[in-house]
Amino acid sequence: MVSLIVGASVLLGLTGIGLYVYSRAFLVREFDTALRSKAVALITLTEKKHNGVELNFADEFMPEFERRDRPEYFQMWLASGATLERSRSLRDGDLPRQTGTVAAPIFWDLTLPDGRAGRAVGIEFEPHWDDHDPARQPEPAAPSGANVSLVAARERTDLNHALAALRIALGLGGTLFLGALGVLVAVVVRRGTAPLALVSERAAAIGAASLQMRFPMDVMPMELRPICERLNDLLARLEDAFQRERRISADIAHELRTPLAELRARAEVALKWPDDPAGIVAALGQVLSITQRMETLVAGLLAVARSEEGKAPIYREPVDVRALIQDAWSSLAADAERRRIQLSLELPPEWRLSTDAALLRLIVLNLISNAVEYSPIGGQVRIHAVANTEQFVLSVDNTTLDLSADDLPRLFERFWRKDVARAGHRHGGLGLTLAQKVATVLGFDLSAELPVPSTVRFSLRGPVDVAS
Repeated sequence: MVSLIVGASVLLGLTGIGLYVYSRAFLVREFDTALRSKAVALITLTEKKHNGVELNFADEFMPEFERRDRPEYFQMWLASGATLERSRSLRDGDLPRQTGTVAAPIFWDLTLPDGRAGRAVGIEFEPHWDDHDPARQPEPAAPSGANVSLVAARERTDLNHALAALRIALGLGGTLFLGALGVLVAVVVRRGTAPLALVSERAAAIGAASLQMRFPMDVMPMELRPICERLNDLLARLEDAFQRERRISADIAHELRTPLAELRARAEVALKWPDDPAGIVAALGQVLSITQRMETLVAGLLAVARSEEGKAPIYREPVDVRALIQDAWSSLAADAERRRIQLSLELPPEWRLSTDAALLRLIVLNLISNAVEYSPIGGQVRIHAVANTEQFVLSVDNTTLDLSADDLPRLFERFWRKDVARAGHRHGGLGLTLAQKVATVLGFDLSAELPVPSTVRFSLRGPVDVAS
């Protein structure tokens, strides 16, 4: 608001100065035109005769040069410097002699003989011949010093009053205009920035428990709508992130509650029978197993966090994908045999991929482990791949009992399990989440689909040669 008022004041001041300069020049020009007309009238009354120059001046036609109250003045000089004629208002005084030409007369300000402020015009001219002079020769010779100088002067009090009134009008009008402008700008700016106050109040009221609040779009001016739209998008993302973190915290607490309860129970049993070495050894073995499960859970969370932050180190090298998959399967073959899981491998021979072997093995191991763990007893696991010179698709299919299309987006969420189909307890619910995060780090894409209702397929896609 201050900037607008200051800027308007500067513009108004410059405009007022320009208007005053233009008006002053116009008024002075009009004054000079009238003064020059008086001088031209005197010039037309000046005639050249055979015996000299004569001014045919009549008091009754130009009484302003004779009156006592606020008279006007003129004075004529011959080329020799002698005064040819002067107005009676001059009495014994003289006007300053400055002259120009008829086409370009000289104007200047001066103090009149009676002390008033005045303005004068000076013209040097050659009088015309008197056509009625009986002594005029057919071709008379111009007498020596034929040019005459004329200075006419009049008071400029009215002009000064008009300029003073103009200055007062501009100053007073400008002051009133600035006052009205200040009020108008204050009202307009306050009304225009009222939505900002609303945005500020809404923003101040937003906290972790009120992320569901949104900025109203319908009451916002057009200039603020893009900002409010971006803020609403940000709040939506923050709300989703906070809800996700709350779910993760709850899931972590839930996942740790069972092993902690088991640890407590084993410790209480061991303390109850301290003289039973076999029982203590068994309890310690169970404690070790539970601790390893908790360690696996924590390690998985840390790995997911590193993958999300892009801090997982990548060491690219040519990788024999077929051998890597077979090695990952061999580590899970005992579990597959125990659950009577049938395996089908359909992989291209001599398939090599330029990527990080350890991270790729982590993805493959989690996909196969997930397939073995959550396939029903007697189910099937099919690992197949298609690769060309540009892209590969590695798919892991396994039998499922109760997954639907609505469940697919949640398969990669931390700790998510479906009550029946995902009810295993040996896994921490982080395998697929970690696999997807690592796939993103490697430049791959991991997705899930249901090609048929009884089969879920996890597909890993990516370029054959990922640049380092």
